[in-house]
Amino acid sequence: MSALPTMIENRKEPFTWWFLPSWLGLDAPCVVLTWTWATSRSSDSPLPIRPAAAMFLVVWSIYLSDRLIDAARCQDWAQATGRLRFGRDWRWLFWACLGFCIAGILATVWAGLPAEVLWRAAAVGLGVSLHFLAFVVPVFLRGKLPGKEFGVGLFFALGAYACLGATIQTLPLLLAIALVVAFNCLVIAARDASSDRANDPGGASGWWQTMNRDLLWIGVALTVTAIFMSNLVRETAFYLSVAAAFAALTVLHCFASRLSGDAVRSLADFALFTPIPILGVMHS
Repeated sequence: MSALPTMIENRKEPFTWWFLPSWLGLDAPCVVLTWTWATSRSSDSPLPIRPAAAMFLVVWSIYLSDRLIDAARCQDWAQATGRLRFGRDWRWLFWACLGFCIAGILATVWAGLPAEVLWRAAAVGLGVSLHFLAFVVPVFLRGKLPGKEFGVGLFFALGAYACLGATIQTLPLLLAIALVVAFNCLVIAARDASSDRANDPGGASGWWQTMNRDLLWIGVALTVTAIFMSNLVRETAFYLSVAAAFAALTVLHCFASRLSGDAVRSLADFALFTPIPILGVMHS
């Protein structure tokens, strides 16, 4: 009888096509590009193609590298997620995609990027490097620091900043991006608790003991706050997108135990594409 929870936890759903964006690391660059576009539309700021393409390739290369490192450092494959096993089994594909990203970044820089974009990107890159050394591969520390989920949210917002810059008007939008992405990471971490205990001791489930319970009321509070904000400011469509993302993630968290970790991760990422339909309709 005691082995039953473990058997349920380790049971994986069969592979489906909609796992691929997550398993190939394409979810992250698509999400950051979506919210950068949403910020651009909401603040009437242009989003040039070259900076957007460079940001997409840089974020994808970071996630490809992270997957290769995680696959190399995995301690317990019995507890590994499907995306981690995919990274191990298709390591050559990740290296090929990483090479494509590097070539694309160099070509984009060679074609020319505005100087202010390069300076902002360099500053963000320095921060990402420090985050990497603290939360991914702790070279100078004994172990990974806790709280990486909030760091991920911050750097998604800074990706939009690197492309668009920041003004008094866009700062609240960037903060909203950081919060919704961090909440996304926490919902995923809550479902991946068993895998994180074995392979990622810095995960939120290791230091936030009441996370499963707390994410429900936090999600409801953030959804209500975003709806309230949409009635106060001119960026109504943007904050409705944020509210829809928080609501979808909160519902997903409630039903996460009925789904595999891979399904929860993929659905959580799809929940962050709410700006596409909402801004597409309200700004058409």
